[in-house]
Amino acid sequence: MNKSNFLFAFFIILSFSIPPILFEQSFAQENQTISPRHQWKQLTDTESLTCKEGLIFLQKINGTPSCVSPTTYLKLVDRGYGKFDSPQLMNRPEMMTHLMVAMVDDSQLMNHWHNMMLNDQKILQKTMDDTVLQLEENQEYISNFLGPMITNSELRKQMIEQMKNHTQMTRSLQGHSGWMDSVHQPMMKSNMGHEINSEMHENTGCPTCSEIKQHDLHANNGFHQPKIMEDLMHHMWINEKMRTQMYNLMLKSPNHMMEDQMMSPLLGLMMDNSEIRNKMIEIMLENQDFMDSIRHENNFSN
Repeated sequence: MNKSNFLFAFFIILSFSIPPILFEQSFAQENQTISPRHQWKQLTDTESLTCKEGLIFLQKINGTPSCVSPTTYLKLVDRGYGKFDSPQLMNRPEMMTHLMVAMVDDSQLMNHWHNMMLNDQKILQKTMDDTVLQLEENQEYISNFLGPMITNSELRKQMIEQMKNHTQMTRSLQGHSGWMDSVHQPMMKSNMGHEINSEMHENTGCPTCSEIKQHDLHANNGFHQPKIMEDLMHHMWINEKMRTQMYNLMLKSPNHMMEDQMMSPLLGLMMDNSEIRNKMIEIMLENQDFMDSIRHENNFSN
């Protein structure tokens, strides 16, 4: 056997000894660098197609596969050039997460979410109950929810007004050991001079409260087919797995819940829950400006 025949025979034997999974992994890595169309010609199975990190797989209406950004994905679906395929995205959890992040950050889509809540009382009540459970299990979300209400003057007024009418919340707050400390704090500041008072005023922010990022719920970000996007939001919300994933993202930055139709009933449920109520009080006591606002209300100061 000459040398060339020997090498050929060696590589044939070696190919049979390598596990097939290594070939699949190598091909998958290669697929990430070539376009979906080229992948499609080789695989023809859309379940095997991959995209670069941060892009989402979209099969257009004509069947052509594509990898696009989350915002482009939403716009193509809105314009009817592509179709939201939940099974495909459920099998690609990273892509689903990227899409949900883009949806939560989009004020117009959150407007569709609000409309869905207000137009279906069953969905609204289920969402409220699920929110309370989430806040009870993940108390760091309580800070996220209260942050905008504590730091924004208009939302603060609405919150305090609702607290005044909630007997359990009023009694729990005034019965807390930190209540009298917060009462004496302004007196101490006034006796320590204007310069120190100003310095303390700058540092009275709640360390766990996030700064509010206002959402214009009536903004138009380029969507032309409200019905399509409402159906997309509704489809995701009635799917328990997708709803849970999306809601976890929404609770990390819940500014979209600051509309009165959502904020008031949810606040009431939160104050009804003793564990959440106590955590709320701890967060409020950390913000001196908020406590000053409360003391200006007769129901609290008397």
